[in-house]
Amino acid sequence: MTITDIPGTQVVTIDHLEVPLRVLAQQPVHSPDHHLEPWIARHCRIPLEDVRGYEIERRSLDARKKPDLRFVYQLVARVREDSPVHEAPGTEVRTDPPRRDDGLHHLATVPDLPLHPIVVGTGPAGIMAAYLLAMYGCKPLIIDRGRDVDRRTADLDRFHDTRRLDPESNYLYGEGGAGTYSDGKLYTRAKDRRMRFLLEAFVAARAPRHILWRHHPHVGSDILPHMCKRLRKQIEAWGGTFRWDTTVTDILESGGRCAGVRLADGERIDAPLVLMAPGHSARDLIVTLAKRGIAHRAKGFQLGCRVEHDQRLIDLGQYGCEPPKHLLGAAEYNLVSRPPAHTQAGSVTTFCMCPGGEILAATSEPNQLSTNGMSRFARASRWANAGLIVNQEVDYAGDGLAGFAFIDAIERAAFAAGGSDYTCPAQGCAAFVRGEDGPAVRDSSYQLGVRPGRIDRLLPEPTTAAIRQALLHFERIIPGFLKHGSLVGVETRISSPVRFDRDPATLASSLPGLYLGGEGAGYAGGIVSAGLDGLRLAETILTGVPAKREKEAAFY
Repeated sequence: MTITDIPGTQVVTIDHLEVPLRVLAQQPVHSPDHHLEPWIARHCRIPLEDVRGYEIERRSLDARKKPDLRFVYQLVARVREDSPVHEAPGTEVRTDPPRRDDGLHHLATVPDLPLHPIVVGTGPAGIMAAYLLAMYGCKPLIIDRGRDVDRRTADLDRFHDTRRLDPESNYLYGEGGAGTYSDGKLYTRAKDRRMRFLLEAFVAARAPRHILWRHHPHVGSDILPHMCKRLRKQIEAWGGTFRWDTTVTDILESGGRCAGVRLADGERIDAPLVLMAPGHSARDLIVTLAKRGIAHRAKGFQLGCRVEHDQRLIDLGQYGCEPPKHLLGAAEYNLVSRPPAHTQAGSVTTFCMCPGGEILAATSEPNQLSTNGMSRFARASRWANAGLIVNQEVDYAGDGLAGFAFIDAIERAAFAAGGSDYTCPAQGCAAFVRGEDGPAVRDSSYQLGVRPGRIDRLLPEPTTAAIRQALLHFERIIPGFLKHGSLVGVETRISSPVRFDRDPATLASSLPGLYLGGEGAGYAGGIVSAGLDGLRLAETILTGVPAKREKEAAFY
């Protein structure tokens, strides 16, 4: 569907092309993305044979008149040069296709690029920073306390078999970071020119090509590990080096700037600069940097719990019908509850919604338990789950480190409530709202099992009150959400309570030569926003000019 120069054609841009699902369901197609020629011809009022190719810019689903669902496309088509295209509103005949410029392929770099900089962490922020630095010949050394994805997968299998957690190799630590075993959602509310570069890097690592145009693209936990390996191999081909099972415990200083890192075994590694993207679960390193005097402050953070339903209930509520799975897949939702002020209940947002997925033990500390969600590419599980998260009261005059102790206490209580063996406490949504034990939750996607637990007592009282109001509100949007839902465990690894300051002139931390990025530094919340932040830091290092964050929305 690429539309590179095709002789004897003209370019047509179409901003709004509707394709009704009811028509597609009667045709032998698995994805309308590859069969749009008839719809383009009809839209432009030209013969079908005049359509010579097209490239999709964006695809979304219009479900406002369910069950009359429609795919909506924005695309660029090539049609016969003298074809009499009807230029309806939003349709334009052009000489050349619109240009894309992510700005990263042709940077005006500084004369002396840093050679062998250190990147700490292989999550999205670290790996994308290393990717761009390596592409420009910097040959970075990438260090991770966890293991490569093959050994990490084996460690996770062992955890499920034995219930013995490896603090250095789990759902949070290791190649790819916490995002490797997730739904792999690749969308964000931020508008950033670097987005195309990031997605094309993922496609080059064999992520599905449709992530370039779908409104809510995802990769899936069965593809993400392989994608992580291919990103690593590309960085190695450009001269980068990886070290696994290598824990950074401190930084080195010389002449008033960061000059390298110190490892847990005492080894010192010198470097022209250090870019750290440790993820917000690497609390020991974050606390070390904070106590070392690297300027930081408290920031808002969230916590809550996981809600789980039968996927069929969500499909019916969102689509208004039993959908043709080969065309639509499992339904998603993105819900927000903003109760009136007189209720004194806080707002609640659904977070990391995983259609057709499962719930994970997202913890890196023994005797602590937090949950997260994941989906495979097909999203074929019978379960749907999402985080219900609430903003926490924050003392912005403080340093934010108290937030970690607050989170740890809740995770320890959840671990004990589950029986201290990584079984997860669970409570029916209706019982949670009533503040009672209620019928036991007996079925869940959580592989290590569930047992009755009072989630309403594990969470802070204001958080519980907010979620109670939210469940009542969500029931009105998706019938059965309250009646047939279950709450499984607590959700605490959402965002860091700490943000490290950045020098506006260099984007470095308060210590020159030390760059802090991603979720652990307080600048991201999810795969895409973290990856974009890593690219932004790397671009600044390469050019010597602070790269802008463009039209960024709030992130968790």
